[in-house]
Amino acid sequence: MSGLRFEASPEGKEIQLIISKLDTDSLSVDFLRGQFKLTEFRDFYLLDSELAKALSQYKSKAVEPGNEDGLCDPIRMVVAEKREAVLNAELSEDKMSCSLIAETAFGAENPDFQTVKDFLTRLGVVKGLNESLLQSLCNKFSNVAPGTELREVVAKGKAPGQSRQAKIEILVLPVQDRLMKPKLRDDGTVDMHDFGEIEMVDIGDALLRRIPPVVGEPGYNVLGETVLAAQPQDKTINVGDGAEISPNDKNLLVASRRGVPLKIDSGMGVSDAYCVGDVDLETGNVDFDGTVVVQGSVREGMSVTATGKVLIRDYLESATVIAGDEVVIGKGVLGRQLKNEEAGEQFSVLIETPGAVFANYIQYAKIVAQGTVTAPKHIMHSDVSGTEVLVLSPKKTEGKIIGGIIRPACRLSCNTLGGPSYIPTDVDFSNRFSEQMADLESIRAELGERLNVVRGMKEALRQIKGKTGSDAGEQVVKISNTIAHFEGILSDLKQRREAILEAVNAIVETLEISVEKAVFPGVQITFIQNPIPVKQERDGCRIKAKGDGITYYSGN
Repeated sequence: MSGLRFEASPEGKEIQLIISKLDTDSLSVDFLRGQFKLTEFRDFYLLDSELAKALSQYKSKAVEPGNEDGLCDPIRMVVAEKREAVLNAELSEDKMSCSLIAETAFGAENPDFQTVKDFLTRLGVVKGLNESLLQSLCNKFSNVAPGTELREVVAKGKAPGQSRQAKIEILVLPVQDRLMKPKLRDDGTVDMHDFGEIEMVDIGDALLRRIPPVVGEPGYNVLGETVLAAQPQDKTINVGDGAEISPNDKNLLVASRRGVPLKIDSGMGVSDAYCVGDVDLETGNVDFDGTVVVQGSVREGMSVTATGKVLIRDYLESATVIAGDEVVIGKGVLGRQLKNEEAGEQFSVLIETPGAVFANYIQYAKIVAQGTVTAPKHIMHSDVSGTEVLVLSPKKTEGKIIGGIIRPACRLSCNTLGGPSYIPTDVDFSNRFSEQMADLESIRAELGERLNVVRGMKEALRQIKGKTGSDAGEQVVKISNTIAHFEGILSDLKQRREAILEAVNAIVETLEISVEKAVFPGVQITFIQNPIPVKQERDGCRIKAKGDGITYYSGN
């Protein structure tokens, strides 16, 4: 096999294969490749295609006449070459990290630490370089096969510090929260009948504090560019009536008068509320321009009228509350059914407010609210209107609606709807559509009138068309024009009717009854006009309108 050798070019960049006087039967590409790996050039990049070409040429020459004893001129061909290491870098999209991708050299020196560092510097990677990790990566170059690809994250930026949003810290307990927060007993249970004393504040007392936002410390990316922290959301103090910013601390809200702390959005006020123990025959009815705080109960036959909130610590007993804002009753509403339906009213309790109503339970009461009505324990035999009616309690034995009529504008949620004895209980959303129904009735009546007129005119036109003369022709034109005018009005009326019906259907899609535990026969549901009875007992479900009926969805 002395006729096979590999030689380097004078520059040392290429390796030639030289073949002469060899038995062609013993030659193959695999054989040549194996011989190459035994040389000092083994780390060069071997060109397999050139090996095959050299072998093919040699075999072709070997069979030519005169070469039976071996070629006079050897076959020479470049079959391997030196290739430098290839360095690439890959930046993350946010430029917060840089990965080095290195392909080791074939027959050449691999780059050292400084060379790689200079390469990264030329690319602009000047911050966050992990030099020890980079050195370790460079050390691997000589311990792996030529052409091996190595990838490593060698630089990381510094993320900016966490910004902190501004906060509003409440320093006193607003009366709305106190009346909804039962007192904690010594044994760890809560007393749902005791809500503690209503807190009063004096002039200068701290109400709430604004904790200013904090901007996080800037960071940087691997290119050395500054990365700013997210701009935190700020909050300003909403200064309500009876409150002011402290002259000594712009972030502190204090009371400017004595009264009851009332929370508002991102702020607080102090109401110079009218405070009374019980509203009874000793105090007389209360009519106050502002908030009324009843630290006891409103007794039977009495009334409380306020332009602001009405906050009752204990009970509302067969009495009337008319409020300009929310009504909160710490314990419950205790009414009774009026036998003679005095003054057209069925129940002895009346609450009217454009805001929300909260009471632990409601019995025999008429409530007309434009906000949410909440009664965690139960609503029994009452007439309740509200945007949303919530009768939910963690105790599944509570959260019941039994008897009476519930008139939500959007949604009703409860644990139990109706009762096992099938007590009539109505849920009626139709008040939501009173205006649309009135419009539809008006359109229906007008359509009927206009259609009768058009029919009469068409009959008159039919009779006149049989006559001759100039007067008849003029009458035909006038009547035809009038018919066209009225038909245009009919078309407009029909379009109005369709638009109203589409709007009604869109609203109906949003209406829902959500029952956590059970719904019983005796319940009757009205979404638009027609009441639909519940015919069988069901477990927890959601109830929605479907066509002219209702449909049930299991679970919540």
